[in-house]
Amino acid sequence: MSYIDLTKTREEAFKLAQTPYKIGDENFGKYSSIYLAATSNVKDTLSLYHDYESVLALGATGALGYEALLNGAKKVDLFDINELQRIYYEYLKTAIMILPYEEFIHYFTLPKQNKYFKKEDIRHLLSNELYYRISFFLDEDINYVLEPLFDFFYSPDLILSSLFRFEFPLTLDYLKKYISFYNEEEYYKLQSILRKNPSIIKYHQVSINDVRTYFADNKYDLILLDNVLQYFYQIPNLETPYKVNMFIDKELSKLLNNHGAIAAAYGFEVAADALKISENIPLTGASNPTAFSNMIIKQAKKKDLITNLVRKWNHYSYNFIPGVEEDKRENVVLTYRKR
Repeated sequence: MSYIDLTKTREEAFKLAQTPYKIGDENFGKYSSIYLAATSNVKDTLSLYHDYESVLALGATGALGYEALLNGAKKVDLFDINELQRIYYEYLKTAIMILPYEEFIHYFTLPKQNKYFKKEDIRHLLSNELYYRISFFLDEDINYVLEPLFDFFYSPDLILSSLFRFEFPLTLDYLKKYISFYNEEEYYKLQSILRKNPSIIKYHQVSINDVRTYFADNKYDLILLDNVLQYFYQIPNLETPYKVNMFIDKELSKLLNNHGAIAAAYGFEVAADALKISENIPLTGASNPTAFSNMIIKQAKKKDLITNLVRKWNHYSYNFIPGVEEDKRENVVLTYRKR
């Protein structure tokens, strides 16, 4: 990364820290708000795939890559368009490598998370104290971006600014359920893996449009896109299900080893129910929609990417997994396998 780019990253991060966050922000770009933790069911997604050694995954916080390492992967590449997300990933990775489990949990999770709270309730989350403790272990570029933030702001103000997306669950019980390394045994297992070989997992600031060319010299057993294509209509050259299918089947598949797989899309509760209705799969238990949600599902059935890909092309399969939502409805993972 050039000095000019790094200076731009620092300026954009500081600008976001001075701006209040708007819940539901769908702005995803090179300098976007940072996810503090994964929002999908990482653990059950990875349980769908076996016998993989090389993995390419959506970067975000690194959770998909860490789950793959815990399941035996030997090489992981992560990609994300958001340079600020890469900065946070490196910060989080460093913390995992040096902190005991109890301290990591203290600084990166919450005991409870209510709609109404005081800044005092989140004072430990990414606290200034944590930054000054681990700054000596961070690479120069990470400190260059983070140092002015923690010098000028207190951590609760950073958390509540546009620098971070704070509307998603960060409670320990929730994260332990869906992401393995938030559990003590798996945390230390991951810590050991990273200490022995930090370069086993690498993060690249790359947009999904450039993945095919950027990683052209690599082959992978498994590619994990998580829910990035949930916003396909905002992504240049991927604005329709037809274009998405062409991208997956004709471009991304070229990065796969023989018998490799792509977790092409992740759908939350509405997408899962829309697919069930489309495929005449009964909605049982908590998945029985109310009249209002039925209307939402009907609209999703027309526009939802997963439903459209399944209906129009026969090289996709799907699995329903436990959903991350409070009402226990299911989520869905769409898989493409190299033929």
